[in-house]
Amino acid sequence: MALYDHDFSGNYPVVAAQKMVFETLKEFFWGPFAKFNTPKESPISKNNRPRPINSPIVIHWELTRKSGDIIEIPMHRQLKQLPQTGKQQLAGHEERPNINFALAAIMLQRHAELPKDSDLSEHSQKDMRLIENARPALMSHYARSEEYLGASYAMYYGWSWGVLNDNWFSGETKIAASSHPHIYVAGSGKVGYGGGYPGTAGYETAVAAAIAGVGATDVMDAAFLQALKADPQVRKIPPIMIKNGNPLRLLVCHPWQIVTLENDSTFRGVVEKAMVQQLAKDNPFLIAAKYIYAGFAIFESDTAVWPCRDNSGPEFGPGTISDLDSFEDYSSDTVFAAMVLGSNALFKAMGSPMAFKRRTDDYGQLHGVAYQIIHGYSRSDFWNRDDGSTGQYLKNDRSCLAITYAAAPSY
Repeated sequence: MALYDHDFSGNYPVVAAQKMVFETLKEFFWGPFAKFNTPKESPISKNNRPRPINSPIVIHWELTRKSGDIIEIPMHRQLKQLPQTGKQQLAGHEERPNINFALAAIMLQRHAELPKDSDLSEHSQKDMRLIENARPALMSHYARSEEYLGASYAMYYGWSWGVLNDNWFSGETKIAASSHPHIYVAGSGKVGYGGGYPGTAGYETAVAAAIAGVGATDVMDAAFLQALKADPQVRKIPPIMIKNGNPLRLLVCHPWQIVTLENDSTFRGVVEKAMVQQLAKDNPFLIAAKYIYAGFAIFESDTAVWPCRDNSGPEFGPGTISDLDSFEDYSSDTVFAAMVLGSNALFKAMGSPMAFKRRTDDYGQLHGVAYQIIHGYSRSDFWNRDDGSTGQYLKNDRSCLAITYAAAPSY
């Protein structure tokens, strides 16, 4: 049977597709934190150049105006040699620059709904107005996909699901699933590199062992947050600057972790919930925050934060992804990986704006509506390409994971 796919005619569907993208940002947890790396929300032109962005997710438009499926985001590592003083000669003591690169890759994503497969089905369900409601249904699907398969998947595994689960990048060694290079586990501290640097099997084994060792007393509480705040690596995470000049790092917890935090008398005694409500008036990032404590703006999300377990290696989220509902089945889990986010914690690369497609066939009996977009998320892991496959010089000073015990509350 012949199939016919084509774009909607006219300019309105193009506008509607982009409106859907921006409307969807409000429908999932990560949406309000996504900002464009250009002054205008459009592809880059000569007069629309990238600029530094103070946001957890930065959207890069570069690939919308040039060919390619990967962009490199450079980072100049800090100079560290001692300076020359007095009559000491400077010539011959120059420090060579070290440049690390983060990669952001794109992948085609699309989905369709079939609101009509015959005139009979249209007649029997005409009160439901399925064709008219196809766009909001697709918008909801796109929002859930962004939440699970996009931003959160990239935070836990390094890349969004579409980039990792397609063989398009099979020859690119750096594009492979890997645990976050900075993982803090209640009861045992930071996962070390004794068994191997991030990106190696030895490191993944160490992460899995730390997860397996989490006990019922290793919960999210005031003591854990205070220790986390004081850790030298966590303090490197660039905070989000709010309007009154105070720096705050964002801490995103699962609701069950929030329960253990609220049950801690020390936390309850000093929590600054009233301050959150006041600051949120002038700081959009804080609108959904629940608390401020120990330099963290604490958020709650049962979609962005996933359970983790040792399953012959670290496993974040569902063991088997059969559909989007798989991410909402965690009733038997007791260990969750919260996230500490700073500026530029995630990158989103755009290859093309969203477009609507329509499929009609069988003399008008079959009618399908689809969206498609070329994009991808990546964690801000900056690699020194001269170091080969080792993670000794991997730099990620933008985020970390905080793993604690959190069982389903009883009542």
